[in-house]
Amino acid sequence: MRKHIVISLFALFVLSALILSACGGSGNADLSDSKYVGTWKAEGMSLGDASEAIEDDYIMTLNGDGTGTIVDPEETSEFKWEPVKDGFKTSGDMNVTFKDDGDKITTNILGVDLTFVRQ
Repeated sequence: MRKHIVISLFALFVLSALILSACGGSGNADLSDSKYVGTWKAEGMSLGDASEAIEDDYIMTLNGDGTGTIVDPEETSEFKWEPVKDGFKTSGDMNVTFKDDGDKITTNILGVDLTFVRQ
C-alpha cells in the first residue's frame, strides 16, 4: 500500500515536471523523417521494483518541425524537441531526455521511469 501511495505521488510530480518542460514557440528544424514524429501515450511508470499503469490520458505529439504538445486531462502544453544519440530531448523550463527502447520511449525524472508508446 505504501509503495502505491509513493508511486501515485511521484506520478503526479513526474507528469507535472514533464509539463513544465513546455515552452511556446516554433521550431525550425525539418524532422519530418524522424521515427519519433507522431503521437505517443503515457502507458506506465515505475519506481524501483514497483510499477503501475497510468489511468489518465497523457498524450504527447511530436511534429516534424521540432514542436510538440503534451495534452493531459487539465491542460495542453507546447514545447520544442530535437533528436539526440539514442532518443530525443525537449527544451524549456526543464530539459527532459527520452530514450528509445524499441517500440517504446522512456524518460526518468527524479528516479521515476515514465513509458510512452506510439499511438
